[in-house]
Amino acid sequence: MIRAASSVLLSVLVLALAGCGGPAKPKLYPVSGKVTAPKPLADVGIYFIAASGQRANYGGKIAADGSYSLSDEDQRPGAQPGKYKVVLQLTGDALQNSMMAQMKGGAGGPRAPEAPFPKEYTDAATSPKEVEVKAEANTIDITIP
Repeated sequence: MIRAASSVLLSVLVLALAGCGGPAKPKLYPVSGKVTAPKPLADVGIYFIAASGQRANYGGKIAADGSYSLSDEDQRPGAQPGKYKVVLQLTGDALQNSMMAQMKGGAGGPRAPEAPFPKEYTDAATSPKEVEVKAEANTIDITIP
């Protein structure tokens, strides 16, 4: 009787664990590189937006030396293979620094922040930069005019 109850309990536990965790997460491949631009881009967010709209999007933050690495929304490093549009956004310190610089010597509050990169890079629909992530470790260097 105890043996039968133990077997049933073990079976239920195995089935419960097999069903946990939801659908399998896609395999991600490491993506890193360096962004070069006429102005420093430290603390600027860099995002790879799926060109086809069928994959997830990935993001990271550009370091003071221009380096970046991507991760998914769960902070898993890397990205799925495919083509992506590169989007840049002011975030955190970069946004605050831009707003504070505009307020120096001026009256009133800050205007819309001025980005240290061309405005077309702020939206996937207008970004001229497209990159491809391959099913391997990827070093993708990006030059912003």
